[in-house]
Amino acid sequence: MTRTGRNDGDENGNPTIGALVRESFYRLFADEAIPLAGNIAFRTLFSVFPFLIFLTALAGFFGNDDLASGVVTFLLGVAPAELVKPLVPEIRSILTVPRTGLLSLSALITIWSAMGGVDSVRVGLNRAYDIRETRSTWWLYVQNVLFVIGSAFFLLAFALLIVFAPVVLQLIETHAPAVRGHLVTFEQLRFPIAILLLTAGVLLCHRVLPAKRLNVLEVLPGVVLTVVVWVGMSSAFSVYLVNFNTFASTYASLSGLFAAMFFLYLSALVLILGGEVNRVLEVRRMLRVARYRDRDDEV
Repeated sequence: MTRTGRNDGDENGNPTIGALVRESFYRLFADEAIPLAGNIAFRTLFSVFPFLIFLTALAGFFGNDDLASGVVTFLLGVAPAELVKPLVPEIRSILTVPRTGLLSLSALITIWSAMGGVDSVRVGLNRAYDIRETRSTWWLYVQNVLFVIGSAFFLLAFALLIVFAPVVLQLIETHAPAVRGHLVTFEQLRFPIAILLLTAGVLLCHRVLPAKRLNVLEVLPGVVLTVVVWVGMSSAFSVYLVNFNTFASTYASLSGLFAAMFFLYLSALVLILGGEVNRVLEVRRMLRVARYRDRDDEV
């Protein structure tokens, strides 16, 4: 069932920015995104450490324990420092434990725990796109497992780039110093690469997790909105934690954990909002096509 808010726009049926914002937020509250975002935030934080355990086990299976450490170091380097600072010691302690038993019971439990965050995002996007879940429970479990394993493989492949890029640059500087001056350093590309990874991850969520296959152009507006808002929100939240932090006075030693949870909560809301924006645009397109069809029938 399609739910819409105010159906206002210009004379051609195209939504104005104000109408798009009103309708998207109307749908956000109608879909009960507030409690759903809390569920996503909790299950995501709950699944982060199990996922890192699986990532280190997978890296150890391929004989290079430093791969997982490299990619995590990169991600921590581009994340808001004040936000991840309380979690860094625990993350480092996980990465320092060698793990090679991919088929052990603990590894299977780890994958099951990491699946929780994927499943919550799937529910949120299905609701945003007005899609009723029709796939079998077993298929959803398989999809979640594949998503977790695929994400780990992708990050390890990216870790190879982190490892070999400085080596290649060093070889170029040694053997072709004139060329080296025209190349950017890896540090200069750190944030653009991080944004590209973030965009690819959000796009994959919108394309793979919902119960309906959506093309890239259908989901792109919401994906871009999510990434832009996330980048701006990260900067604003970092400034807030440095200058106006009230978490420390409210939650004492747990302030870092609750700050991370609150940021994940806001991030989940923005992710769902991206789906809502895409759905509003889709409904507008459907109404516009129906309106033109009616005009052709009258003629």
